[in-house]
Amino acid sequence: MTVKKLIAIVIIYILTFIAWMILGASNWARTDKAFKSLRDEVSNLYGDAVIINAPKCYLEETKDREEIIAGNKVSKIYHETIDYELSKSEILIDISLDQRKKGNLWFPTFKTKFSGNYEFEIKNPRMESSFKYYIYSTLGSSNSIYNNIQLSINDKKITNVLPLIKKKAIEIIPPDDGIVKLAISYECTGMEKLMYYISPNQEDLSQINNFKLQLRTDFENFDFAQNMMSPTEKNKIENGYKLLWQFDKSITGKDIGVIIPNKLNPGEIVSRVAFFAPISLLFFIIVLFVISIVLDTNIHPMNYFFLAATFFSFHLMFSYFSDHLNIYITFIIASFVSLILTVTYLRTFTPTRLAYIYAPLTQLIYLIVFSYSFFFKGMTGVIVTVCSVITLFILMQVTAKVNWEEVFGKNQTN
Repeated sequence: MTVKKLIAIVIIYILTFIAWMILGASNWARTDKAFKSLRDEVSNLYGDAVIINAPKCYLEETKDREEIIAGNKVSKIYHETIDYELSKSEILIDISLDQRKKGNLWFPTFKTKFSGNYEFEIKNPRMESSFKYYIYSTLGSSNSIYNNIQLSINDKKITNVLPLIKKKAIEIIPPDDGIVKLAISYECTGMEKLMYYISPNQEDLSQINNFKLQLRTDFENFDFAQNMMSPTEKNKIENGYKLLWQFDKSITGKDIGVIIPNKLNPGEIVSRVAFFAPISLLFFIIVLFVISIVLDTNIHPMNYFFLAATFFSFHLMFSYFSDHLNIYITFIIASFVSLILTVTYLRTFTPTRLAYIYAPLTQLIYLIVFSYSFFFKGMTGVIVTVCSVITLFILMQVTAKVNWEEVFGKNQTN
């Protein structure tokens, strides 16, 4: 093995690396463009993120004051408001996964049922005409589809729900005990996540009094939105989880958010697999290089070029076939074709053991198993680490007695 041959192999590896980066970028661009277009269509059909805001109750006092304008006294009317804290919140949310496919992409759509029972405590309510009390609650997701909307205030059913839609406050008359009750429920559709904002003003700290939110899912692989509160209880139920947030006399600026899981989208997987493909080829070349030395087999740099092409063929087929076939079927086809190309090529000029055992086994581990690890979130790094350590151990044991000076010295004269 001459230095020139080593340099030629490195150049082949670099060129293949560049080809993979171009393929990965192309896949990423195609997926991103399709995702943005199709996401808007799905959002128009099923809605976007479901946003639920805690209701508000406030007092509005009408006052007047005198101002001097152009030397004349003018009386002007203005309003002052006082907000009341929620004294009790009991919320029940059910989320049912209803993933939809648009084009070749899956989207994490869902259906939800919401029920909220709230209480505000107004001490010594003022009944003068200048004092007016309001409750403010909205349907916060404009693109979502709402069904079976039920609204009642102080146990009196409200048939006109337009204020919820138009984001207008509803005037109320507090009862003698000052306890104002609000009950609201509905069903709606959404996509990607569900958020419950505890504070009406989302950037402010708020006091939580007698708060209980129970959320049930019929799926398992959910996540919590960034900077949101974790549940105080998490219990496994049939096909999903029951989550509970329960607080009393607490202060927080955090809210509650659940991210809905999605099915594997081919574009995301094939892009990541292509970007990390050079690692697979590097392992393969190193192992094949060492085996060829141990078996005293001459593999020319051009042979490495064609072997690198068999690796690239896997990613090329996986990238474009997945647009038309099931991603798992595509993966199997691409793997099988790539292995066949390698075996049928090596059998013509290398020993039988290398062509039918060592090379395909190495390709199976470093190309196929490594690529398949991207189907499992968070496992790729672990698999690469394990493969690296095992490979190092095997190579060290196999080459421990190899006289490298003799190997390179002998081949320098060829």
